[in-house]
Amino acid sequence: MDIGKTLTFSTIFLLIVLAVSPLNESKEVEKFRFPLSNGNTFYVGGTGPGNYTSIQDALDDSSDGDTVYVYNDSSPYIECIEINDRISLIGEEKESTIIIGDCIENIITVDDWEVTISGFTIKRNESKRYPYYGIYINKDEATISGNIISNIETGISVMSNYNQIIDNEFINCGIYISQSKYFNTILNNYVNGKPLIYKKNKFNEKITNAGQIILIDCINITVENTNISDVYYGIFLKDSRYCTVKGNKLNNSNIFLRGSKKNEIIDNKICSIKRRTMYTSIGINLQTSNENTVSGNDIFLNQGNGLHIYYSNENIVTNNNIQMNNNGIRLDDSNSNTITNNNLYGNLKNVFFMDCKDNKWNSNYWGRSRILPKIITGSITIVPPGYHSPGKYLPWFNFDLHPAKEPFEI
Repeated sequence: MDIGKTLTFSTIFLLIVLAVSPLNESKEVEKFRFPLSNGNTFYVGGTGPGNYTSIQDALDDSSDGDTVYVYNDSSPYIECIEINDRISLIGEEKESTIIIGDCIENIITVDDWEVTISGFTIKRNESKRYPYYGIYINKDEATISGNIISNIETGISVMSNYNQIIDNEFINCGIYISQSKYFNTILNNYVNGKPLIYKKNKFNEKITNAGQIILIDCINITVENTNISDVYYGIFLKDSRYCTVKGNKLNNSNIFLRGSKKNEIIDNKICSIKRRTMYTSIGINLQTSNENTVSGNDIFLNQGNGLHIYYSNENIVTNNNIQMNNNGIRLDDSNSNTITNNNLYGNLKNVFFMDCKDNKWNSNYWGRSRILPKIITGSITIVPPGYHSPGKYLPWFNFDLHPAKEPFEI
């Protein structure tokens, strides 16, 4: 045998083995090893020497194309993390690979493109009110799949486009989508065991079972008899028209219309919305939404506004029970709305308006029989607020000329 050739072959074989070995291979061999991406794989957890104990430490040492793989046997990981490279963050198993946020704002912040997050339970420290968000997506083309997100004010906040949010479970939270960020794929997610319904450019459909509903550019969708709880934006309509939201029960959840017109919000029960850290606690919110009808709703025990009309005109608000909220109805920069035949009493403040004109109040019940017109107080802005100035305002008044003498049966 030619010993020189044998040694040369052995040396080449050894170099090949070393070249394909991962940089951070220190986990026990009996553990499942996540397949390598195009880059390196960094391991977090376990007992092997050289494995990381902190997810953030592994992220800090990674770079574009790498994978950070997190084992479950060192779970829970009590930290909040920032992802600043195009990496994949993978948990061993979603039920048992747990990240507990112990910070104020976001448990996971995505600050680079093409990030993948999969295989985790993400939840807040139960002894604290914070953080605000489970996953905060600040850059495009993220893939968030196969996670459990639990008991956070907002499970995922989408501040970017072209993301894929697929096969996640939300418990007592859901998804928030920032304005104009509606070019995303949101499929097969569940909120409190019910489907998260996300529809864009759909028409002539009916929804009767959901844990959260988001309608974008939809026409003639009926949302009826759902039971939604503990998710902000329980039912959300953006740039949608001729839709009907009827007979739904929302507990600690709300109905929000943005840029939507000619919809009917009727016969819903909206109650017990808790005070939130990032969002106002509003039962029904009309924002830049015109010519809608809000009728027959029972809006009560909310720690913010029962109904907020914001930069919205020509809406009809009639035959609603609006009671025991912080504010019954608030209007801002909204004109030519008709507010009639509502029960408006028992709120800390029944009505307040600012910078509004030509709104019509008539025949509302204000908590007691009245002979004289009901004076409704508000204000108009004289000097807008500035950085060091609160602004100047002038008291202004509307009138319900024919207040109802007894409550309506609604």
